[in-house]
Amino acid sequence: MDCNFAAMSKVLALYHIVFGTRYRKLTLPDELREEVYRFIWADIKKHKCHLVRIGGIENHIHMLVELNPDEKLSTLMRDIKANSSGWLHRDERFRYFEGWAREYFAVTISPNSRASVVDYINAQVEHHRTRNFNDELEEMYRMAGVSFDERDLM
Repeated sequence: MDCNFAAMSKVLALYHIVFGTRYRKLTLPDELREEVYRFIWADIKKHKCHLVRIGGIENHIHMLVELNPDEKLSTLMRDIKANSSGWLHRDERFRYFEGWAREYFAVTISPNSRASVVDYINAQVEHHRTRNFNDELEEMYRMAGVSFDERDLM
C-alpha cells in the first residue's frame, strides 16, 4: 500500500451569528460601526476563522463566519463579546455602551445560502427601516426551530 499521499479532512462550517447590545440599546452609532467591525474581525482572525461578512445597526450585529474546525463557536463568541466589550467600555466615543446581551443566536447555513445571507447582512440598515430587531430575531429563532425567549436579549 502506497502511503505517500496526504489525506486531509475538508470542513466548511458556515455560521450566521447575531448578537445585540444589552437591552437592545442603540449604542453603536453609524459613524463608528466600521471600527467595531474591524475590531471584531481582528479577533476572528486570532481564532483562525474567516469573516465572510459583518453588518448591523445601532443595537445588533450580524456575522457570517467560516468557523475553523479546531475552534469552538462558544469560545469564539465568548472572546469576541468580552474583548470588544472591554474595548468599547474604554473608548469614550461609546460612553453609552453598557455591554452585549447575555446570549447570541447562531445557525449553520448551507453553502448554497451563502450569497443570500451576505445580501441579507449587507441590507441590515434598509431592512430595519421597517422591522425591529426583536421581530427579526424571533423569526430567525422560529425558522431554526429554536424557542425564543426575550430574556436572551438582556
